[in-house]
Amino acid sequence: MARAVWDPAQYLRFSGERLRPALDLLAQVPLAQPSHVVDLGCGTGNVTAILRTRFPDAEIVGVDSSTDMLKRARTDVPDCRFERADVAGWTPKTPPDL
Repeated sequence: MARAVWDPAQYLRFSGERLRPALDLLAQVPLAQPSHVVDLGCGTGNVTAILRTRFPDAEIVGVDSSTDMLKRARTDVPDCRFERADVAGWTPKTPPDL
């Protein structure tokens, strides 16, 4: 897989713009508690952290192709699992509920 070039610090400078669509979408999700949640294209894990807060008992997996972004995500959200993969070809080990 080609190494994606993403700068976590630059990415986070625009976190408000990046978070708004995810927060709007998450507001539409019923309050039922899923057991397995996947955050595709998780970047630095800022949405993953929100998913962790919203679904504290779920197994949450963040997937991204950038090693640098995943390094930051693992630091900022240590209680979630992260996988490096191209989401176009990634298949979850467990079918997600969300």
